[in-house]
Amino acid sequence: MSITQLSPAKGRILLFSYAFPPMQVQMTAAVYKPMAAIARAGFAVDVVCADSFCSELPLDRSLLPFAENTFGAITRLRPSSGLVGRLRNASRIFARVPDLMTVLHESAYGTLMDMDLSGYDAVMTWSPFHSINAVMAKVKKARRNVRWIAQFSDPWVGNPLEVSRFTKFWNERNEPITVNLADAIVHSSRYSLDLMLRNHPVEIQRKTAVIPHAYDDALFPQRAKSINNKIVMRYVGVLYGRRSPEPLFRAMVGLFARRPDLRGKLCIEFVGRVPQEMLQTQAALGLPEDILRSVDNVSFVESLAKMYDADILVLIEADVRQNLFLPSKLSDYMGARTPIVGLVPPGGSEDALKQLGCWMAKPSDIDGISRAIEGAVSHVMTRPDARWCDESYRNTFSGTQVACQFADIVARLQ
Repeated sequence: MSITQLSPAKGRILLFSYAFPPMQVQMTAAVYKPMAAIARAGFAVDVVCADSFCSELPLDRSLLPFAENTFGAITRLRPSSGLVGRLRNASRIFARVPDLMTVLHESAYGTLMDMDLSGYDAVMTWSPFHSINAVMAKVKKARRNVRWIAQFSDPWVGNPLEVSRFTKFWNERNEPITVNLADAIVHSSRYSLDLMLRNHPVEIQRKTAVIPHAYDDALFPQRAKSINNKIVMRYVGVLYGRRSPEPLFRAMVGLFARRPDLRGKLCIEFVGRVPQEMLQTQAALGLPEDILRSVDNVSFVESLAKMYDADILVLIEADVRQNLFLPSKLSDYMGARTPIVGLVPPGGSEDALKQLGCWMAKPSDIDGISRAIEGAVSHVMTRPDARWCDESYRNTFSGTQVACQFADIVARLQ
């Protein structure tokens, strides 16, 4: 169906994101949820995304039926078979700087230039596959009237998690181009935005916004929550490196020493990949028998059901000086309507949990973690139906409210 045949109530948006179902990367769900909310708010949303061409990226088909019923035309990209594409694919460095999706540059640019972009109110790109920004910058130079909203979920230049010297150099060269050409710049964290702004003229602030990751009520089970035999404390996600469950284990040892009556009443479950050595530490082995459970990776939609049916959700972050990220998982935790205990350093997650009004402590504060868990357990045992968070703040992460914020940006660009 052509663009002129559709008459959406609010307008048309082209989503240009390499991360899209069924690609299984963290950003896939983070992109899907707000864009689905924008579509439900009355916009017609077409998609240009990566095809499943890369064997290094696994697939998760759980969101695919939702995506196919929500969005319009979905165009999937594969690496170019032309000379430039073949040369790029043949190089270990040029095929991976700044990321695995850089091999799509030629096919993405050609696809966008063949489209009638004037029929869209805006083109929205989503990082942190930052190579997408180089493509859109090239399109913007050729078609100045195209309105471009660039969303950044992770910092770009200065990202403390980036270790490649080649990628750092590429980032430093390309970020100024993107910042200057984009009509609107959106970050999911104030800390991430501030990191970007310190490298650019102050007038750039006028086209920036902070919009959090969204949760999507439609993806959670539409039934009553499960009733568990024990109080299930559940962490959903991958653990590695400095993001370790060790502070949780040490805090639980202290809790059971102080509250022996809780033995046999609690269960700690990890859903996702956890290095086995993390579950074999002295603190972990000092916990009561059968308290720990580990479940392998599940699909994204299944992970939301796990969040929904837990009694307590545990957020574990690395013990760093400051966390620049506000993870999409935290928005899903809020959407699950399950009490949260956070092991978080200063930064975006700590700020959000404070405003939410739930239990939290720094990863280094073992006694604080122990008491936070005790508070959440006491709530579940004695007042399970009582309000545990600030509902008005929680609702600011809903897809409905996030979609409204994006719609306001689209309107301002007209």
